[in-house]
Amino acid sequence: MRNRRWTCLWPWDLLCLCGVLSVSVGGFGQSDSALPAEFAAMRPALCDKPADFIDTGCNVCPAFMFENAEHTSNSGLGVNSVLFGSFTSLNKTEAFLSSVGCFDHAEGYASAFLLRKEQGSWRRLSFFHKDGPLGICSKIVGQGDMRDSLLCNYEDYGAGGFRAIAFDASGKVKTESVLVQTWAYPGFRSEEKQKHCSTVDAQIKNVSFGSIEISIFMNSFDVDPPINCFNESEDTSSTISNSRKVESTAIFIRNDDSFAPDEKTKKLLAEIAKSR
Repeated sequence: MRNRRWTCLWPWDLLCLCGVLSVSVGGFGQSDSALPAEFAAMRPALCDKPADFIDTGCNVCPAFMFENAEHTSNSGLGVNSVLFGSFTSLNKTEAFLSSVGCFDHAEGYASAFLLRKEQGSWRRLSFFHKDGPLGICSKIVGQGDMRDSLLCNYEDYGAGGFRAIAFDASGKVKTESVLVQTWAYPGFRSEEKQKHCSTVDAQIKNVSFGSIEISIFMNSFDVDPPINCFNESEDTSSTISNSRKVESTAIFIRNDDSFAPDEKTKKLLAEIAKSR
């Protein structure tokens, strides 16, 4: 039997913030590629003192970020995107800021902030780390009496997924709809040899106020004898069986502030979960 070489990425080679949002719908506000001029006025809501201000954030990490953190970094705070909207209620001038820095990899790089502008000044409503809206986030524009919400894609250590998030009036997360969970390989759970290897990737296909459509790409195969899917390379005489490469479409329908899978998508997600 001819030897095969299996190649996988190690988790620490993966970017903490991964994923692509490819959208052509006008109702889905994409992240700004550069910080807006208004960001200069937002820095007092983030940095401890004016001496810490830099163009992209704070050269010293703000003290409030470390209240519940065990591991920190001296890299400073860097904001990489600003989304303007009315996230907590209608007619509010607010901004959602995504950032990196201030934490080492063990704590997760990404952090985010929700700010509100009142009487000409920005103040901080919320700080998010580990939980809530993290990663690459874009705005779902509200309609009628419904406020704006977020669609976020966060990935770390080879696993992640898409979540739709709505805030309450105080700026805390009100609803968090887990849409699609992704993984680059199954081995991040175990270094033991396995008979089944699989990956799932996903990409936003279409978004409107009332629904979210996501393309899901599933790749799976069985091997005999088992291999270590986690290992970056392994020479083996294993044979492949039940190989599948499938692209499917998942549709999630709005229900008040949440998004839920339609009946076809429920069956699809159940099938994907079995492939882990």
